[in-house]
Amino acid sequence: AACQRRAAATSSQLSLLAAAPSLSTIQLLSPPHSHPTTTTNTTITIRPRSSRSTRGLYDGRDVRFGNNVPFSLKKTRRKWSPNVQHKTLYSEILDESIKFKVTTGALRTIDKMGGLDEYLLKSRHVVSELKPKVAGKGGQPLQVRNRIVQKLKHQERLRKEAVER
Repeated sequence: AACQRRAAATSSQLSLLAAAPSLSTIQLLSPPHSHPTTTTNTTITIRPRSSRSTRGLYDGRDVRFGNNVPFSLKKTRRKWSPNVQHKTLYSEILDESIKFKVTTGALRTIDKMGGLDEYLLKSRHVVSELKPKVAGKGGQPLQVRNRIVQKLKHQERLRKEAVER
């Protein structure tokens, strides 16, 4: 497509390119762990997230568009919305319940990963795709994730102080 840009990138450049929502396709010519004489073509597609999906746990889901096609083959445009529910989820590390907009697919993923804290820390969908200068625009999941990371660092600092005594 004309809107897709392709760029040769190394793994160190990948994190910088992932922060730019205008890039939709990145082509890696050879991974850093491969032998220098071999070349491998790998294409990674990065879709910019909508502002709606940053306000909750959407697990990569977003509004999709397409056509209704009846027997007469007269196509009419339509959209498919993700199945979003309002749920209160419990964070064990923060020891509190937090209200989220969450898709049913994200609820299944949270169960598979072992809880809300593990999902927020390990999921690839809970990362800021915005530029670092735009602080506070990452949405509620990113804010809760940052609180969890801060609490874990504080607990580690307390453990080190207890060992020193």
